[in-house]
Amino acid sequence: MPLKTNSLTAILAAGAFVAAAIPAGAQSPAEFFKDKTITFYVGLSPGGGYDQNARLVAKYFGKYVPGNPTVVVKNMPGGGGLVMTNYVANVAPKDGLHIGAPQRGIPFEPLLGDASHAKYDPVKLNWLGSANADTSVAIVTKQAGVKTWQDLKNKEVIVAGTGVGTESVTVPYILRNILGFKYKVIAGYPGGSEMNLAMQRGEVDGRGTFSWTSLKPSYKEWVGSGDMIVLYQMGLRKHPDIPNVPLVTELAANDDEKKVLELQFTAFELGRPYFMPENVPADRVTALRRAFDATMKDKDLLADADKQGLEVNPATGEEMGEILARVYKTPKSLIDRLAEATKDTPDLKVLNPEKK
Repeated sequence: MPLKTNSLTAILAAGAFVAAAIPAGAQSPAEFFKDKTITFYVGLSPGGGYDQNARLVAKYFGKYVPGNPTVVVKNMPGGGGLVMTNYVANVAPKDGLHIGAPQRGIPFEPLLGDASHAKYDPVKLNWLGSANADTSVAIVTKQAGVKTWQDLKNKEVIVAGTGVGTESVTVPYILRNILGFKYKVIAGYPGGSEMNLAMQRGEVDGRGTFSWTSLKPSYKEWVGSGDMIVLYQMGLRKHPDIPNVPLVTELAANDDEKKVLELQFTAFELGRPYFMPENVPADRVTALRRAFDATMKDKDLLADADKQGLEVNPATGEEMGEILARVYKTPKSLIDRLAEATKDTPDLKVLNPEKK
């Protein structure tokens, strides 16, 4: 009898444990997200293109998430987006309520090897999707004394950047080391708005990376007036708006240079990426990805984007994951050459954050 009693007690105890666990384990995404708040963390200061795009997505995202949670945006500038990305990937709860909105170069930051400040594995993050494929341009003021990209090989040009190790800093140095452009970078600007002001004040000669979607609303005022000059565009394909501006891969002297540049500028195919950390429950990841896909088709969002001069040309989270998986299988020799091209920055100037 004692054996039977003990067995029965154990069975009942186990049953009670399972029953207690069922509600949490079986909680649907709609049940979880109801009355919750989802936060989009933008890795740069307010007012720039990444901030503008994240706020556009956040405005319409909640109505497609099961449970219709509240959606807010929080700016977390620092390191050109690395501070935010490291936070969301490692510190923020892995529950689906915390979404990173980094610069497009952030998923490729670990390719820099020892030069990287990344504390995350891009292949393991849960990518929500990207709002558009992006084209970036290099732009200089007329006071810079540079009229074409060829002039960059003979005249020093100072450009603005955000955090050390981020795209706005590494791309000019990559092009200096691969194509011979005489770039110098002043890093430490919190975001695009501050970099634009630096150009207008004459603190710098231009920007080595400037998203076309962010520049486009001011194109007539800045470029059409002759105050600024677009030198070349960056990506894997030309933007239809600027077919006569040369593509950076066309400037390569040989196939090896072209392959390295293609590796670098794959990032532009994922122009406005969003991610969740590892280990978010799979059903919530799926629910949020489908909500993102639906948001990208929302008629009000598309009208809003058009009004703001923003492009919507999305990639799904699954497509982003596939692209990143391919990139991280690139032959080591090419990755090493790209990483080496980012290291030669002896004249890099970094602003004191306390003075900005």
